[in-house]
Amino acid sequence: MSKKFAWLVVSIFLVSSAKGQSSPPNIFDVLMSSATYNPAGGPAGVVPSIFTETKVSTVLGSATFGSTVTNATNYSVSSNLVQLNNSLNVGIASALSIIPLSSPASGVIVRTDPATGAELPESSTLGPILSERAETIGKRKLFLGISHQDFHFTKYNGTSLNSLSILYSGGAASQILTSQGATGLTAVPATFNIGMDVRLSQDIALLTYGLTDRIDVSVGLPMIHAGVQARTYNGLIYAGTGFGNPTCWCVNTFTPGSPTLELPQIGNSSLSKTGIGDLLFRVKGSVIHKRNVVVAVGADVRLPTGDAQNYLGTGTTSFKPFAAVSLYSKPVKKSVVFSPHFDAGWQISGQSILGGGLQPTSVTENTAAGPVNYLAAPFTSTKDYLPDVFAWTVGAEVAVGRRTTFIADILGNQIGWIHGVPDTMVQSITGVSLPTGVNGDSTNTATPTIGTATGLVSAGRVSYGQYSGSFGYKARIAGKLVANFNVLVRFDNNGLVAKFVPEYGLGYTF
Repeated sequence: MSKKFAWLVVSIFLVSSAKGQSSPPNIFDVLMSSATYNPAGGPAGVVPSIFTETKVSTVLGSATFGSTVTNATNYSVSSNLVQLNNSLNVGIASALSIIPLSSPASGVIVRTDPATGAELPESSTLGPILSERAETIGKRKLFLGISHQDFHFTKYNGTSLNSLSILYSGGAASQILTSQGATGLTAVPATFNIGMDVRLSQDIALLTYGLTDRIDVSVGLPMIHAGVQARTYNGLIYAGTGFGNPTCWCVNTFTPGSPTLELPQIGNSSLSKTGIGDLLFRVKGSVIHKRNVVVAVGADVRLPTGDAQNYLGTGTTSFKPFAAVSLYSKPVKKSVVFSPHFDAGWQISGQSILGGGLQPTSVTENTAAGPVNYLAAPFTSTKDYLPDVFAWTVGAEVAVGRRTTFIADILGNQIGWIHGVPDTMVQSITGVSLPTGVNGDSTNTATPTIGTATGLVSAGRVSYGQYSGSFGYKARIAGKLVANFNVLVRFDNNGLVAKFVPEYGLGYTF
């Protein structure tokens, strides 16, 4: 199935199952924009919120009860459910900022014999793909490489992106009493669902030049295509039929002054962009260079040349010092060489909108029931630190002759030791009154079905590890032209997950 056809299928599904398609200004706004709708008598682009009657005290069934709970001015926003949605959005954006790049190291490394002037092979393998080799390219040598990677993110913390649920746990106090002098009733839990499709592909051109036999400089320029589609639906307030005690619809509702306990279809949104990503600069120097072992140190600097609001860049400068070790065995039967390699680095980043979040605008709308304060689009962005990433790789190359190399690596990212990752966690609340029509409860009675409300809530900033396997193949096609093929396989479910990531590229040493 082609990429364009896959996007078309997803688009048809989303458009056919939601009320209206919104057009966000940037990809960073897609998820929040999908969670806006137009309530009856209200403005367009409203964020689905829980409203609680909080201004005038009244007793259930009293003479003033009806006029009090149908007066929209007595309600205020208790909780904006999309603020939890926003935590999910920030987590996704942060994950996109640490996607691994193909190594700018040359596949073919040679040295000039000072006595004969002949070029002799320096390394007996063609090197790794997503990890770093310790060898430098050689004085006045030039390497040019291009590679392509496709990421289709399908899970977030182990849950399918097509079936996420956001939970509001309730508990906000109201002014509605069961009897005179009693404590006011509190808001009950609510949930809504999200379905998402998140894709990213990157083409990167890499240029490496040997300043000396021991020092390389590299430049990497990526071209990024990012696309996100999101649908928000099935808003439910767990108040049963809304006419029981103490689960009266008047305590909390989606629409002030009326018993709205369900929002079956809320909205959907999509956007894709293509553009230049963040420019990469690298300096690497070998500190130990022997026949069977090479050790190098270096540093990467990423400049925020990509558009962070459209997931084309990180929106801030990042600095990553690193070290790499390459080992080589003696040839087995004169043709097979085993080469373990290790590298580790720590990426530190500044503040970016990808580490912050989006905040809705407060809007007052005059309705038939009186003025209502809504939270709505447009959204404004805040900045915060992107999580730091301690990245390491352990792996090996197996060269079969000088034209073929097989590579296997284990890659690890420990994310957020200093600046944590905004994250979510699953929470369940038992003993709640399931909304009418849920689990067979389709009768308008005062005894609704009792069940459980489950969904994601904010977990604040956390630290976690992500681990992947990288399995690749390099082939020397002709002369110094090397082709590589690789697949990255995720082993865990922490954060945003693309289970299989194909990569392929070409490199040539001049």
